[in-house]
Amino acid sequence: MVKKLLKLLLFGILFIGMEKLIRTQTDGFRLEKTISDFAPKEEWETSFPLPNAEIFNQPFYFLGSGVQCYAFVSADGETVLKVFKHYHLWPSSKILRKLPLPKFLQNWKNSILAKREKRIGSIFASAQIAQNQLQQQTGVFHLNLNPKKRRYPKLTIFDKIGIRYELDLSKTPFLLQKKADLIFSYLETHKEKTMEIIDSLFTCIHNRTELGISNTDPIMHRNFGIRDGEVMEIDIGSFISNPHVKNPLFAKRELFYETLELKDWISKHTPELTKYFEQKLLQAIRT
Repeated sequence: MVKKLLKLLLFGILFIGMEKLIRTQTDGFRLEKTISDFAPKEEWETSFPLPNAEIFNQPFYFLGSGVQCYAFVSADGETVLKVFKHYHLWPSSKILRKLPLPKFLQNWKNSILAKREKRIGSIFASAQIAQNQLQQQTGVFHLNLNPKKRRYPKLTIFDKIGIRYELDLSKTPFLLQKKADLIFSYLETHKEKTMEIIDSLFTCIHNRTELGISNTDPIMHRNFGIRDGEVMEIDIGSFISNPHVKNPLFAKRELFYETLELKDWISKHTPELTKYFEQKLLQAIRT
């Protein structure tokens, strides 16, 4: 009896260890984590036409894992596919809704479902802002949040360790975005472009605040990129409508805090441009 228990314990430890190893090697990606169990909603509808078929006629390769999405880059290096994560929704909302629970647990169940709806609703609202109002500076050119209402082809994707999958885009919310280089990776190899990137970043933030939109997670090293010499906001999960930033005082405060990371990078890597950056910031604040 003791030997059987020890074997079961050992098996359990090995299983947990293997699961953790696989999760580490794949950045936690599993196909079932991308499938939505939310019913379509009218407020999630988008009216943009399907992109060119050539985009779907090529494989996509694992690029990274963020808070809200898994990202894959197309074989031609031009397009990023982002599929929204649903791994945190366990047990699934579909199961939880049908789960027969005693009355004293109904409030708990309803609270969990409400929190999930609110979270995914805020992420989807941000993605809609990215496409509908900030398309030029986010590069988002196609968004589908109600996958069950439109037909899409199956797409070949490869995970981080090279395992091939067929992703049915008719079952998962997703977006397509123009590929950009991370801002500091770009500057490391294009230091001569730093002055132009300073100008482009200031314009990017200014244009957003003029529309009354804030980025609640403006971490530059992971959420900003460069494409064709222009700054892009590549993270699409943190935009909110914020009329206050139309006020010059609030807009200037956002500009100041959002550019601090670039200021630090300049002081370390291109200190000769520190004065230019400070003059640019001072000019923007005084305007």
